[in-house]
Amino acid sequence: MSTTSAPRGLKPIGILGGLPFAGSTREYLIRSTYGTAIFNGDVVGLGVVSGDDDGYIVREVSAQPVNPIGVFLGCSYTDPNTSQPTWKQYYPGSITATDIKAVVAIHPYTLYELQMDGAVAQVELGMTFDLVDTSSGSTITGNSGIQGDASTTSVGGECFKLIDFIERAGSTIGDTYTDCVVMLNPSENAFITDTIT
Repeated sequence: MSTTSAPRGLKPIGILGGLPFAGSTREYLIRSTYGTAIFNGDVVGLGVVSGDDDGYIVREVSAQPVNPIGVFLGCSYTDPNTSQPTWKQYYPGSITATDIKAVVAIHPYTLYELQMDGAVAQVELGMTFDLVDTSSGSTITGNSGIQGDASTTSVGGECFKLIDFIERAGSTIGDTYTDCVVMLNPSENAFITDTIT
């Protein structure tokens, strides 16, 4: 409920225009031994040009993503200890394997449910905002610890855009931790913009 802070990251719920989310995903490689954990609902992107992660998926910094392409929904790899195929809700980090594949929601107009870290009012509909790491991701549920940063809503320039509000029992507009419908701002999407930095 949105009177309680319960960060869980970005959860895909549909496509802008009314279509349901039906698994609009692709698999991309994570570099062997990549050391950063990635949780279900985290924003991911392409490694920075001229770095070890070039061409691989990395967890984007929540507040100011560099090359975001979508949202992480899980991964698979051959476990280096058991040699068995392994599927996980999150990537724990520092796995030595050459077949680590991230499942990423990449449709540029995917809508996500996201809890904000504060109250958001009706007048902020259509504005943009950044994300914030409210807590670490959970190794129990595999879910992300990010929320929307309510203090950064503005008329443009941030990574995500406020599309609608979640209205259901226990969740209304302007609640202490407002539940919202959001999407990646097209002007920030590395697959849509002209350059990758």
